[in-house]
Formats: sequence, C-alpha cells, structure tokens
Amino acid sequence: MNLGTIFAGICAIFSSAFVGLWIKKKLLRKASFYEGYYDYLLFATDKIGYERMPIGELNANYFKRRTGEFVAFLKGEIISIPLKEGELTEVRSYLDSIGTTDAETQIGSLSAKCAEMKRFTETECVKYRKDASLYFKLSALIGLAALILLA
Repeated sequence: MNLGTIFAGICAIFSSAFVGLWIKKKLLRKASFYEGYYDYLLFATDKIGYERMPIGELNANYFKRRTGEFVAFLKGEIISIPLKEGELTEVRSYLDSIGTTDAETQIGSLSAKCAEMKRFTETECVKYRKDASLYFKLSALIGLAALILLA
C-alpha cells in the first residue's frame, strides 16, 4: 500500500460524498419547494375565502412574511428549479389559474388542491427527506468501498 493508492482512495471517498451531498441537496430543495407550495395554497385559500383579497395583494402579503425556494419561484428570481418539467408545468398552470374564476369556485378549487398537496407533503416530502439522507450515506459507503478496493 503506497501513498498514491491511499490518496486515490481518499479522493474517491470525498468525490462520492460530494455526489451524495449534491443528490441530498436536490431532494431537500424539492421537498422544500413542495412544502412552500402547500403553504402558499393554504395562505391563498384563507385570504381569498375570508378577505376576498386580489391576487396581486395576496402575493405581496405572502412575499412579506415568507422566504425560500417557492417564494423565489413565484417572484421569478429562481434559475434552477428542483422539479421535472411535467411537475413544473402542472404547478405553473395551476398558479396561473388562480383568480380567473369566481370566488366560490376558486375557494373550492383551492381547498381541493390543498387537500391533495397535504397528502403529497405528508408522504412524498417525508420520503424525499429520508431518501436524501440515504443517498448521502450510500455515496459515502461507496467511497469507502473504493478506498478498501484500492488499498
């Protein structure tokens, strides 16, 4: 076992750990985005239902109190969004449809979408967080295996 193989093994550990961190960050950003989306839908349901707030004012009030991945998406500031194109299209089309119908229909639609997103965040976002941790640990283990094989 010489110094070169040890160095290569350590490089393998770090590079695989960085790949694991990248995957973990991507999954955590996705979970954070969907949780922000759910929070926005709850906020919109409340403000449209009780205060009959217009969309522009609704967004301005939402931006004042919150930050994160979804707020940046709503403002148009975010460049890389952690969603697939189909998921992104669905979110955008739903957000564009808010405020295009009468208040009662809109409240019913928002309530239904809130219920759907609540189920989604309770199952999928928890899964994203668990998978993120798993992928990081698995990547570090692969790097360790590479070190053992090189040594």
